[in-house]
Amino acid sequence: MVSSYRSYWVVAIATPGVLLPFLMFVWLGWPGDPDSCTLTDPNGCFCEAYDFVAVQTTAGGVRQLSNTWFNLYALATASVVAVQLSADRRRHTSVVFAPGVIPDVYVFVVLFLGLGSMWFHGSLKGWGGIVDAVSMYLFTAFLVAFAAYRLHPSVTLFWALFLSVAAVASLTHAVLDRSGTSVVLIAAQVCVYIVLELVVWWRRLRGQVPHRWLGGLWWFAALTAIGIGIVFWLLSQTGGPLCDPVSVWQPHAIAWHPLAGVAAVLLFYYWREAARATAR
Repeated sequence: MVSSYRSYWVVAIATPGVLLPFLMFVWLGWPGDPDSCTLTDPNGCFCEAYDFVAVQTTAGGVRQLSNTWFNLYALATASVVAVQLSADRRRHTSVVFAPGVIPDVYVFVVLFLGLGSMWFHGSLKGWGGIVDAVSMYLFTAFLVAFAAYRLHPSVTLFWALFLSVAAVASLTHAVLDRSGTSVVLIAAQVCVYIVLELVVWWRRLRGQVPHRWLGGLWWFAALTAIGIGIVFWLLSQTGGPLCDPVSVWQPHAIAWHPLAGVAAVLLFYYWREAARATAR
């Protein structure tokens, strides 16, 4: 019975675990050096204007209001996954997409994908950018590790890949500390994931594993969501056609961030359909 509600506990514990320290820094101040994006252009940090003088100090507050607070979308996306996962565990254990705590790890990853981003946009400090990057590396590391798990169902393999890929990417980012590092590292991990996913699809099309075509629709829907999000991410860069630094409605905040979360939820339903096919 405890495992049936474990996904709720992940959300209940991780949310204050990430947000309370964030709010503490908002109140007491942000130590450390400014992120490198503040050194190139007055609005060089994903378009939204901020108090340049405050960023150079340890003052508290939230630097980019829209890009920060819209990341609370993650409370909704993680809750959707947690609720569905709990229901599946209570009623249809066979459709849970992975054994043990792996699904609960995904609940945390989906939650942290948004809440971790708040640390960068709220502080515009270099170390805040590392927290943001780690949240993305955990997500992409999960994609790689779980795709490998689907090809070779070994919990040990999953944990080895998940922890090592996330750790290597995070350490590389911290050491290099250059603009664009996260884009390169995330792109590399996504490429590895896509190769592994194509192998999964090849096995399905050859009839080596059972499948449900609805699952494929969930996957393509996830690709569509992240694809649209990337378009908004590109067009809303500083100087881009959708960039208005003083606007409350920042496309980076209201489109890119939530659409990444939507894609994460759609991937969950894709894996869930694959589990249902195997259980038939």
